[in-house]
Amino acid sequence: MKAVNVFSRILKFLTVLTFSALIVVVLIQITGRYSPLTFVWTEELSRYLFVYSIAFGAPVAMEKREYITVDLLVGFLPEKIKKFYNAFIYLVLGVFSAMLVTYAHNFAMLGEGQTSATLGIDMFYIYMSMFITLLFLALYSFLNVYYILKENTYEREEGVEQ
Repeated sequence: MKAVNVFSRILKFLTVLTFSALIVVVLIQITGRYSPLTFVWTEELSRYLFVYSIAFGAPVAMEKREYITVDLLVGFLPEKIKKFYNAFIYLVLGVFSAMLVTYAHNFAMLGEGQTSATLGIDMFYIYMSMFITLLFLALYSFLNVYYILKENTYEREEGVEQ
């Protein structure tokens, strides 16, 4: 689990870094509108920074179980059934994400040799954001299933009544 904590810290740092860079680039773009200098590259870079801030931030939200859920009917279920329902949802998300990882890699390979219009970045690196997102979403989904199912085990071992 130490490796997972390292990945989590790296993803959090990269999320903050890319979003902060996005803010700086957008500020450059805004000030460029009111100055004689033109910055053509800011629109493209801001798009790529936004994509990567989502790519790094989505797994962090999955790790913390902070995705929006509609739990109108789930709220009426008993706690034991609710626990298995939540574990099942994360299992489905994990399997779906894991299935898409290979397709995301193939998609990234399509960008190899292509460059972006203004920055000249190899599009492989831009398309790789999908691979990163899905890989970590699958990892954290499966970890959530494990933690959800294990929560009740700890309560029984410690002698806490339910």
